Amino acid sequence: MKTKSNILLSVLLSGLFVAIPIAYAQTYNSQKALEDEIRATADDLSFLEFVSESSWGQTSRCQLQYRVAGKDNPFKSGATQIVQGSVTSDYYKDKPINFVLNVQPLRLEVNPASKEASSKTVIPKNSTLIVNGLNLNRFKLDNVSCDAGICIAYAPKTGDEILEIIKAIQSKPIFDAEVGYSAENNQDMQSIRLSNVTAHGITNSEVRTQFTTCLKELMKKEISDIKNFEGAKN
Repeated sequence: MKTKSNILLSVLLSGLFVAIPIAYAQTYNSQKALEDEIRATADDLSFLEFVSESSWGQTSRCQLQYRVAGKDNPFKSGATQIVQGSVTSDYYKDKPINFVLNVQPLRLEVNPASKEASSKTVIPKNSTLIVNGLNLNRFKLDNVSCDAGICIAYAPKTGDEILEIIKAIQSKPIFDAEVGYSAENNQDMQSIRLSNVTAHGITNSEVRTQFTTCLKELMKKEISDIKNFEGAKN
């Protein structure tokens, strides 16, 4: 059963996508107390959700939103305890398939004087997105503006690259992705596999199946448009 403190922490964290940093309503006697609560409620704080958007009655965006709370490693100075973000694919007429990765590592700390907890977004120094085993780093276009953390766009530039990404997506019946990031230049790359993220209400597999179905709808339109994509006219 969730305690009042656990519920408050969950609610406050749910707003971190649009409001960073946030001063928590509750206080903690020590950094360890906050760390213990994060680890104890890691499964409740973690989530994987599917979101889609439509335009003119047709699907135009497929998105997987994720959050992972650490529960294995003790607090270390400079470490991040929670990572959240999204993997998004949008439909643009006459444009190839694309993905946008959002990674937002969060560092939660207790002020020794006031005992209040606060969060800080740590902008990753490095990040990567692997889709069904295909590393998209060589398809990277640029960093794009986002509410928090870092957002990176990936898209093919030639007909062969388009086919390579389509084959990767079709290689597995259910979409899976691996998000890699390092908060500091000298830090090893941390990895988050979306198939391992806790989901609520429905299973992780069901969430990713929803995304797969949505992504296939986008691909059908993109394949029909492919002849209009300059890089595919070979």
